[in-house]
Amino acid sequence: MRIKFLQLTVAFIIAASFASCGGGNKEGKLSDINAVEDKSGKVNVIEQAKPALMIIPSDQFLQRSGFLKTRQYNGRTVYDRDYAGFLLNNTTNKDVVRAIQNYFIGQGYPLNDLEQSIKSLNVQENMDDADGVIKDAKTLLVETVRPDIILEFDYELKNAKVSRTVTEERIDYSMAALDAFSNKSVASFVKTDIDGNFTTYLEKQLPSDMPKFVGQIKEYFKDIVVNGRDITFRVVVEGNSAVNLGDDYNDMGDTYADWIREWVKTNAKNGSANLNRNTNKEMFYTSVRVTNNGEDGTQFNAYDFANAFRKEFTKTFQIKSVNTTQGLGDASIMIK
Repeated sequence: MRIKFLQLTVAFIIAASFASCGGGNKEGKLSDINAVEDKSGKVNVIEQAKPALMIIPSDQFLQRSGFLKTRQYNGRTVYDRDYAGFLLNNTTNKDVVRAIQNYFIGQGYPLNDLEQSIKSLNVQENMDDADGVIKDAKTLLVETVRPDIILEFDYELKNAKVSRTVTEERIDYSMAALDAFSNKSVASFVKTDIDGNFTTYLEKQLPSDMPKFVGQIKEYFKDIVVNGRDITFRVVVEGNSAVNLGDDYNDMGDTYADWIREWVKTNAKNGSANLNRNTNKEMFYTSVRVTNNGEDGTQFNAYDFANAFRKEFTKTFQIKSVNTTQGLGDASIMIK
């Protein structure tokens, strides 16, 4: 059943993204970042930077329309998003996707080319099931496609009474831009009581309502280019391990926690990171700024940050650790 669900999901994403004609975020490369950030971290021609986008309906819309289901798995709530059911429900849903897509393509924003990523989704799901990892279609797509910004839209048809005997169809429409790494809200757009034909609004009026929304996305992305991406970083000690982060590792009184703190300060961009929890068994950082690009020019994410830590920690202390990162923006290490 889950494989069938993902196959249907893929059909929706193809329809939402392939009109980009291959101008997407190939091989995980960050759109236009290579043109504006050199290896010294200096930024130039910043106005050229445009984030890669992924367009999906909001959870609120899916739930209201019956396309979002929840179930329990090992005491956790798991969400099943039926994107294909949404797309096939009526032609208006397709029109909304197409209108957003065409606008951003016209503005020079790349939509992800998912052709190669799609082929790996069912294989990835089978691997995750074997490992006991449960991921829904949205999570798999974000991890595979690696967009910079997710555009989630919602609309609702309603009947408005304009006189004692006459009602007219009106539409409330909204769109939100979310950072694919941190899930932070980047920009929002709301249009209420749209009258007349919704398709006509999407084709004729939507472009004139978008500049402020797009401007918010641009400003947010400028900050990412200059200051790096925002992720979390968690180092946890396995329950049966003899390691305590507060233990000294040399005769100078330096602790494992001290070493971890210095490593984060050194490797976070401009030393930017907030330590939220600090115990013998866990250190947890939020707002860790990391570089946008790896040395090979591909997107640098939470897994890469955690992997760099794992290698240096193991080399320094000869203590085994595992990179348990899931998703683009939540780096996680388990010390054995």
